[in-house]
Amino acid sequence: MTKLRCVAPTMFFLLLSALWNNTAAAQTTKLNVGYSAISGDQLPAWVAKEAGIFQKNGLDVQLVYFTGGTTAVMALISADTPLSQVAGSAVVNSVLSGSDSVIVAAGITSLNYYLMARPDIKTPEQLKGGSVAISRFGSSSDFIARFALSKIGLTPGKDVTIVQIGSTPDRVAAVLTGRVQATVINPPASIIAEKKGMTVLADLPKLGLVYQHTTAATTRKYIREHADVVRRYVK
Repeated sequence: MTKLRCVAPTMFFLLLSALWNNTAAAQTTKLNVGYSAISGDQLPAWVAKEAGIFQKNGLDVQLVYFTGGTTAVMALISADTPLSQVAGSAVVNSVLSGSDSVIVAAGITSLNYYLMARPDIKTPEQLKGGSVAISRFGSSSDFIARFALSKIGLTPGKDVTIVQIGSTPDRVAAVLTGRVQATVINPPASIIAEKKGMTVLADLPKLGLVYQHTTAATTRKYIREHADVVRRYVK
């Protein structure tokens, strides 16, 4: 009888724990979240995922990588990834084309990119007639490349060709293998590129342009239908 009295409370707490865990699991929302670059700017989503912050807010997040903000916003609009980390320019271009995408949170408000060229190219003049790699047209890297080129006296499309290559690692590889002459990249890729001998032709952080970089974006439709999910994601 004494043993039964000891076992009963233990069984009760085990049952209570199981019910609690089942309830918590039932309340967890599965959510695909896009991100548009392999760079330090994407740390918020990675840290929230690895540190269990999403889970603490009832979200089972699957991070999905897209090459460039343009592709990420397309997935956002189609609701394949109803929330995404993208630069402001991709969202603005999408809205101008008629979408209902919207920025709900943002952090980085400056450019931390560098226009970097092959080791043998030391001056902007040597870049004339060459090509600069970006991820996708309409993406943040596209805007940044055109801005950087104009700041060093070169006209995109006339003096230099803009070429779609893809991800940051792919763009660095394209420069080092001679497929293109330059690209725009940010840390940590820019640090690695400099160690490999690539030349900095334009230091964007020093140019002082205010620019809405990585943001958390969704659509107005998703906010209307899933306001609580968006609120928990931002939290």
